[in-house]
Amino acid sequence: MTINSLVYILLLLPMISAPIAYIAGKKKSKYSFWIAEFVGFALFVISVTLAINYKGAYDIPIEWFRFGDYILPFGIYIDKLSIVMLLIATGLGALDIHFAHDYMKDDPHKPRYYSQVLFFIGGMILLVSAKELTGLFVGWEFMGLASYLLISFWHHKKDPADAGMSAFLFTRFGDIFLFAAIGVLFYATSTLNMVALNRLSLDGRLDESLMFIVAIFIFIAAIGKSGQFPLFPWLMRAMEGPTTVSALIHGATMVNSGIYIVARLFDFYMVADALIVVATIGAISAFLGATSALVQSELKKVLAYSTMSHLSIAFVGLGAGSLAAGMTHLVNHAVFKALLFLGAGAVIMSAGHIKDMWRLGGLGRKLNGVALFMGIGVLSLSGIPPFSGFYSKDAVITFAITNPDTNGTVSYLVTIAGLLSVAYITRLWILTFAGEPRDKDVYQKVKKPSRFWILTPLAIMATATFLLGFMQNKIAKAVSGTILEVPHIEGLFTGLMIGIILLALLVYLFYLKRLDITQKMAQQPLMKAIHLVLFNGWFVEYIIHWISKNIFIKTVAKSINWTDKSIVDGAINATVPLTKKVHKLFGYTYTPQAGGNSGAMVAGLGLLLIAIIAGGIQ
Repeated sequence: MTINSLVYILLLLPMISAPIAYIAGKKKSKYSFWIAEFVGFALFVISVTLAINYKGAYDIPIEWFRFGDYILPFGIYIDKLSIVMLLIATGLGALDIHFAHDYMKDDPHKPRYYSQVLFFIGGMILLVSAKELTGLFVGWEFMGLASYLLISFWHHKKDPADAGMSAFLFTRFGDIFLFAAIGVLFYATSTLNMVALNRLSLDGRLDESLMFIVAIFIFIAAIGKSGQFPLFPWLMRAMEGPTTVSALIHGATMVNSGIYIVARLFDFYMVADALIVVATIGAISAFLGATSALVQSELKKVLAYSTMSHLSIAFVGLGAGSLAAGMTHLVNHAVFKALLFLGAGAVIMSAGHIKDMWRLGGLGRKLNGVALFMGIGVLSLSGIPPFSGFYSKDAVITFAITNPDTNGTVSYLVTIAGLLSVAYITRLWILTFAGEPRDKDVYQKVKKPSRFWILTPLAIMATATFLLGFMQNKIAKAVSGTILEVPHIEGLFTGLMIGIILLALLVYLFYLKRLDITQKMAQQPLMKAIHLVLFNGWFVEYIIHWISKNIFIKTVAKSINWTDKSIVDGAINATVPLTKKVHKLFGYTYTPQAGGNSGAMVAGLGLLLIAIIAGGIQ
């Protein structure tokens, strides 16, 4: 089988198998799982085969449609960056499907679930394989639709239905700007080929002011998809979907797409001088996400804010001018975050679907395998060597500090966010697995998960998280073409390690040894106020809703409505009485005498005209 055939299978298999899984599952629900299981691992095998046989970019030109001399391309371009993203999407996707065998076994709508998951993975495959922005946009929208369907999977409940709508609206807002950017680019450059756009920008053949506007438009779309400030509230609402969906969205696929598009157009962004905007928004988002994660009580909410923070750290890496650091952290984050989410899913499933960490505690005794594997994810996210997260997170912080284009605020915010990662993720692990059970009823009902269906995917991801720490330069070279050469800053490593140790000790003290002190501190008015702000994500969603309601709906929308009714409709409706009044007014000027005079005048003009004509004939 040729490489091109494998590429076509990779693109078409999930889209074709999605409806088949649904139809087959309607006859017998287990068929949908086995179809998804087979397809998931087949996609991963194809991705591995493409990686092993890689000798240069797989470039397959495809015409979407032709109209006269106009051609809309839909080409495929798979280079090393695409292959790394494919390995993440298909590898983690396959493990996620395997995990779902037990997690979703009691759900009556399994055929619909597995069908939508395959469609979701197919959208990500198309997105990272596209050569032109047209193909990328189609994959982008496929994922947007699939995310809406999966987040609102339990749509018979109000919260999941609202969460799906929230994700749809927030991401669609960003998508408008991506669509606009595609239109502007095609009008100005006559090409949507992303490789060509990078080359044209480096050659200085594009207008820099136009490039900056386009870059910002695309970045707004990336903000929406990757849950960055201020379009991040949907990311927290997405926790209403199944935990396996959360792992897919927050680890393997959707949130990575925003970073991918900036990385794919990295040269374009660099020449456009737009990377500082990426770094600034990333730093703000990293800080907001890390601080908000500190006070969440639900397992998945902590991980959701953590996703926001660590994706932002990857954005800061790109914004600081290091494609290697930013994308390497994206790869590391995808693996350890999928591990943590599925680990949280194992806890929730074993504890009778209890998500509140304050009702857990001591689960390490019964769920020792889950505790161990999640502990590896915790160490990697915290940035403890030799785990993968240490290398990429510290590299991003170093580049942010040493890059003269990134201001001090960016460096401070991303450093604080990196350190706070230790606090919130250690707090999560301690409250869940350490100490004594805080709810005896929950603890007694905890069931051990299946080794094959639940623990095996966790073990594979934990092993990958550990091994990736020794492969950082290979990953960096694959995603950027260069190794991860980090500038040396005297004392930075020592300072970060001291900060990590101190934060870990504080969390250990306050949440395990002296939980009573933590509870007393939480009762203080100032601490209550801080907790309220952080717990609600700095009230960003509230502010967005207030602005939407009071400015756009009550002011702008009502003004437009008043203008339409009072001026436009008023003007049209006033024509009837106005016409009647004009008719009546002219009626006052008409009398029989005036009519007779007018008739005589017309008759006289007629006679005069006849006389002139007769004289001309003579």
